[in-house]
Amino acid sequence: MKQTPQHNLLYVEDKKSPFNEDTALLEKQFLKVDKVSYYDEALHLLDKNEYDIVLYDISMHPEKIRFIKEIQKKKSMQPIFTLLLDTAEDLAFGLSQLGVNVVVINPSQFDEALQNIATFNPQTGDTN
Repeated sequence: MKQTPQHNLLYVEDKKSPFNEDTALLEKQFLKVDKVSYYDEALHLLDKNEYDIVLYDISMHPEKIRFIKEIQKKKSMQPIFTLLLDTAEDLAFGLSQLGVNVVVINPSQFDEALQNIATFNPQTGDTN
């Protein structure tokens, strides 16, 4: 049975990321997708819109954790997912301590990870 997209997504991409952020796949999995590459733009969109999920590709710049803290200052209850390469698994614990949902994958698992994130229920914090 095909699942109908239900969530609005803000995807903060990294242009140099090894993950294939195929817009068509994102739009299939989510009701509305805003895709940005710059933190200022993402923070501006957070001020203007409501998102069920923020997906942040931190794979290339793990030092950009301050961006997560900025999101949390603006919207403390905002569900945030980060994508980490499986070679950066050691960062997962620190990110989870910030209340972030960490997805540690290799690039070939990106589509599957998106499908799982799309089932996330922001009200319960569970995946369906």
